[in-house]
Amino acid sequence: MALNAALIRAYQNGEVSVGASGATPTLPTDPSSTISALDFTGTGLLTSEGITESIEQDYNDIFSWQGNSLVASLPGDYTQQFSFAAMQQTLVNLGLHFPGSTITQTAYGVSIAQKAPIRDPRTWVIHGIDGTRMQRIVVPSGQIVERGEVVWSSEDVTAYEYTVKCFVDPSGNVAYRWYGDVNLTL
Repeated sequence: MALNAALIRAYQNGEVSVGASGATPTLPTDPSSTISALDFTGTGLLTSEGITESIEQDYNDIFSWQGNSLVASLPGDYTQQFSFAAMQQTLVNLGLHFPGSTITQTAYGVSIAQKAPIRDPRTWVIHGIDGTRMQRIVVPSGQIVERGEVVWSSEDVTAYEYTVKCFVDPSGNVAYRWYGDVNLTL
């Protein structure tokens, strides 16, 4: 393969959108079509760290009795997750931060009767843009499994940090990916 700087990507723009709790939204099937505002709501501006994707897989090493030699390494537990921090204080982000709590619109804004978080799997769309190139990842079933500290500070904005863990769908997939990039060829 030739060295080609044109294939370097820096996704510096985009959005994380989430489906409503308990909903079955229509999933996007390409990297660029507009996603339905009826099905998904954006989490708004993210901190400059952007989105971090992490994949972990355990392997079980198999050794032969003869020579105690490694003969195979079988795949084991697999997890995939995305982390990001939303800076906007919206009803969407408050709902993600306090799942199972009662959020009420009031004349002065919002009130929350806060409860311990419940299990809240949702559909997620992660969209990254680098100039005219884009990447879209759809997580058909993902749940926030970690909420970071919410800091009130005179030196920074308040952000809601989330880690979304992906679950397998009925087809055996944890995510679907589309790359809008004419430089990618088979």
